[in-house]
Amino acid sequence: MIDATIKLTVPPEKWKEVLQTFKALLTPIRRKQGCISCNCYVDVEAENSIFFKEEWKTREDLDAHLRSVHFGVLVGVMKLLEKEPDISFSTISTTVGAEAIKAARAR
Repeated sequence: MIDATIKLTVPPEKWKEVLQTFKALLTPIRRKQGCISCNCYVDVEAENSIFFKEEWKTREDLDAHLRSVHFGVLVGVMKLLEKEPDISFSTISTTVGAEAIKAARAR
C-alpha cells in the first residue's frame, strides 16, 4: 500500500477556493482503480494548513493517478500557493488495528 500525503499552507484569501476544489476532487479520485481512500483534513494546530491524503493499493495505481487530470488539478492548486507544499509517499507493508493496543497494554 502507498500512502500519499500533501500538506499545503493556504493563504486566507484562497482558503474557500482550495477547499471547494479539494471537495470536488474527493469522489472522482475515490472511484479510481486502486484507490483505497482519499480525504482532506484541516490541521487544527497549524493555521491555514490542509492535508490531502490518499492511499493506493499499488505503485502502478498511484502512478496512473499522478498522470491523471484529477492530479493535474491538484498540481494547479499547488502552483497558486505562495509556499511549496510538503509532499510524501510512503510504502506501508504492514497494518495492524486495535489488537496492537491490547497487546501493548497487556504487557
